[in-house]
Amino acid sequence: MRIVVVGIGNVLMGDDGFGVVVVEELRRLNLPVDIYEFGTLGIQILNFIEGYDLCILVDTVRGGKDPGEIYVFDIDEVDFNLRNPISLHDVGFVEALRLCGFCFNLPRIVVVGVEPERIDFGVGLSKVVKSVIPKVIKIVVGFIDEMMNTPAPEM
Repeated sequence: MRIVVVGIGNVLMGDDGFGVVVVEELRRLNLPVDIYEFGTLGIQILNFIEGYDLCILVDTVRGGKDPGEIYVFDIDEVDFNLRNPISLHDVGFVEALRLCGFCFNLPRIVVVGVEPERIDFGVGLSKVVKSVIPKVIKIVVGFIDEMMNTPAPEM
């Protein structure tokens, strides 16, 4: 099972740096997966995740709930007919999938995100978003453990 964890976001825009901060913490755990931080890349991310069995994407998600709320969902659950069904940057990951995803051999993509409190110019996460980092790390590590211990389907 080949797994990649991807953190995206902009550390110069407050809570938007959440995904980057989380993957920096995950690197310290020496997990048996590839871990990347892609900033605000969009279509280019597809090249890097192609060929994996699972991609865990960590980012902020504007879902309309209270700041600090954690979201976990399969990217297949997103209605790509809506304009910006979730907010993963201006011309970012969701738009890349909408426009070009069919051109790649993409893995299952699970989003682990948090509702931001503030996305504006400034370095550092808000207290409420920073406080959920340990929970998000536990969720990501749980996915990795579950997938690594799941036997591969027979062909």
